[in-house]
Amino acid sequence: MKLKKYIPNILSILRIICSALLLFISDRIIFIFLYFIIGLTDILDGFIARKFNIESELGARLDSFADFVFYIILFFIFTRLYNQIMTVNYKMVLIGLLFVHLLNLLLTKLKYKKFVFVHTIANKTSGILVYFSPAIILFKQSNLIIWVIFLFIFIAALEELLITIISSEVNLNRKSVFCK
Repeated sequence: MKLKKYIPNILSILRIICSALLLFISDRIIFIFLYFIIGLTDILDGFIARKFNIESELGARLDSFADFVFYIILFFIFTRLYNQIMTVNYKMVLIGLLFVHLLNLLLTKLKYKKFVFVHTIANKTSGILVYFSPAIILFKQSNLIIWVIFLFIFIAALEELLITIISSEVNLNRKSVFCK
């Protein structure tokens, strides 16, 4: 079955579409449904690719791009809808995180002639934290928890930047700066 090899990429594209739709949805039930689909497709695309041995560089890049689109859209949603929760300090940290990620993208484009997102353990963990951050921020509203999330995401972004700086070749699935 040839269609099977495209399923992970289709799921990543679905995640991009659902992320974009979040900007236009005002109904909370539909928003939560789309948000759930985004999380589910993020889990399933990589799982299916590994399970059926249909991993590809295109798939890894598409997955990372879908994550990046989701994070950017989530940033805009939070600054628009939850302006009272998102203090200036939070916004500045988020802009700083975005800057580090964009710097890494620029560096990978210059160094490897293509945009690269590395799937480190820290990046995957920070993705989980970002995904659950709306619930954490809305229901816990603990500044300490929010700052710990920001710190972890920042460390993951710096690790990815360091990997780009020290690596001579691209390895999208490098687990950490401490692993080859």
